[in-house]
Amino acid sequence: MKRSRRNVLGRRRSAREQESPATRQPDVVSEAPAAAAAPRVTLIDYTEKDFTERPVKSAEECLPFRHANSVTWVNVDGLQDPKLLEQLARVMGFHALTLEDILNTDIRPKIEDYGEYIFVVAKMLEVDREAKVIRIDQLSLVLGDNYVLSVQEEPGDPFEPVRNRIRNAAGRIRRFGADYLAYALLDLVVDQYFSVTDWMGERIEALDEQIVAEDRGDLMQDLYALKREVIFLRKSILPLRDVASTLRNLETGLIDDSTQPYLRDLYDHVVQVSDRIDTSRELLSGLQDVQLSTMSIRTNTVMKIVAVFSSIFLPLTFITGVFGMNFEFMPLIHRPWGFALSAFAMLAIVFGMLWFFRWKKWL
Repeated sequence: MKRSRRNVLGRRRSAREQESPATRQPDVVSEAPAAAAAPRVTLIDYTEKDFTERPVKSAEECLPFRHANSVTWVNVDGLQDPKLLEQLARVMGFHALTLEDILNTDIRPKIEDYGEYIFVVAKMLEVDREAKVIRIDQLSLVLGDNYVLSVQEEPGDPFEPVRNRIRNAAGRIRRFGADYLAYALLDLVVDQYFSVTDWMGERIEALDEQIVAEDRGDLMQDLYALKREVIFLRKSILPLRDVASTLRNLETGLIDDSTQPYLRDLYDHVVQVSDRIDTSRELLSGLQDVQLSTMSIRTNTVMKIVAVFSSIFLPLTFITGVFGMNFEFMPLIHRPWGFALSAFAMLAIVFGMLWFFRWKKWL
């Protein structure tokens, strides 16, 4: 599974994790090694009956497969060697802007039709449950007539199921062309989105329970942190809906009619994920209102209790103040039962006011 070095709040920067096990993330995400290894390039070439898989040492090794009668998948793990990518782009005949977009890992998901090939950028997301962060990685796909080039920002990917299907001739992948291979790769990327949104839903549910059950002052801060993550997910996922829509409606000879139903299914999945993200945003906005209302209710409750005590002690203070005046001639001051009578009067006032407050349903 993917081990990208970026999390959901940006490159080389960790999102703040919530304090509960379901919501808190560590403040630090491990950085990539200072001396990164050279990217790993693998080539898979197949037909319905034949299959070849081998590592690629130089870009020129891919040249014989550019116009072969088989389907070729070239996968590049990592962007640590721009010169290799430049050579690969030259050998495959890519436009200079395509190479620029592959090396730029901060662009939003998009699709471009260059005639001889189709260029797609998508974001791969993965939940690291151990570190409790969402890691993000950029995937660049180039779909040609008989080949697919996939370039990943960091080593590792979720594409092993596709490789196994090709190796074992399972399913329909070896009977279809390069367009179906590109669909299969994008479909796995979108499947990862469902796992991410499920995990995000679990965290929102846990935060909802905390808001109802706990009186914590930092819950609002946790809620805002989670809301920022959802917004970032939306920016990473939502543009892919336009990409999938354009891909299924693109008038090009690179996509066969038999692949169109699968592209429509891909679009439907992206729409479902987008709806989940929008639902999460609405839930967080609702939780924000609930938290503010809860804080306001708790503050009003405290103020009500304080007001009740103030109201009760106001007449008592008045009585003690009157009897504390420095006058010689005052009623009851020289009577043996004067103090008891005044104390009884104060107790009667206290209980009378408490009964009145409860009768008015102020308590």
